Amino acid sequence: MKPSIAFAAAAAASLIVASAASAQDPAHPNIAGVWTLTAPVAAARTIDGKVPPLLPAARAVYEKHLAQAKAGDRSFDGVSDCLPLGMPYIQLIDKPIQILQKPHTIYFLYQENRLPRRAYIDQQHPDDLDTSYLGDSVAKWEGDTLVVDTTTMNDLTVLDASGLPHSDQLHVVERFRLVGGQLENRITITDLKTYSAPWTTVARYRKLPADYHMLEEVCRAQSLQAAPTGK
Repeated sequence: MKPSIAFAAAAAASLIVASAASAQDPAHPNIAGVWTLTAPVAAARTIDGKVPPLLPAARAVYEKHLAQAKAGDRSFDGVSDCLPLGMPYIQLIDKPIQILQKPHTIYFLYQENRLPRRAYIDQQHPDDLDTSYLGDSVAKWEGDTLVVDTTTMNDLTVLDASGLPHSDQLHVVERFRLVGGQLENRITITDLKTYSAPWTTVARYRKLPADYHMLEEVCRAQSLQAAPTGK
C-alpha cells in the first residue's frame, strides 16, 4: 500500500505553511528547534518501569506482536507499507523532530516520512472529524508547560516499537517542558478499550545544533521494492 497523492500533497503544503510560521512566541518558553531523543525507546513503559495495564484481550495482541517482532516480522506497525506511525509512536523513534512555535499554533515536523502535525493553541477539537493516523491536536500553556491533547486517531497503528496496541478510543495528552536544557515529554495514554487505567510514560529530547537541516526521507514500500521489474 502506498501513501495517497492527496496525503503527500497535504503534507507538503503543511510544511510550507509551518515554515512560514516559525516566529517565536515571546510569552512562553522557547521550545522551537530540532530535537532528538536522548535515548531510543524500545518499549514504552509506565513511569515506574512497568508494562502498561493491558486488558486481557489486548495483552494477547501485544504478546503476538512481540513474537512477530522476534521473528523479524514488523507488519503490525505499518512501516513496511510506508504508513504513518501514529501517536505517540512517532514521538518515540530515533528520528529528529522540528518544533515551530508561534503564539497561536505549534507545528511538529517529523523527519520520518516528512510527516507534519499541527496543534492550535486554546482551541477545541472539532466534533465532526474522521479518524486519522496522527489524529487532531489542540494545545494550551499551563505556566511553563505546553499541554498537547490529541484525539480521533484510527486503530491502524501501535503505540511504540514493541507493538503496544490501542483502539480508536485512544486519547493522548503530552506535557512538554524544558528541564535542564532538555525537552521533557510526559505522555499520558487513556484507552479504556485496551488498558484498565490511564498510564504515563516519559520521553526526553536533546536539541540539535541550530544549523541542522532536516533530511529528506522518502519511504518506499517493501512490497514495491520486491516487485519484479521485468519478465
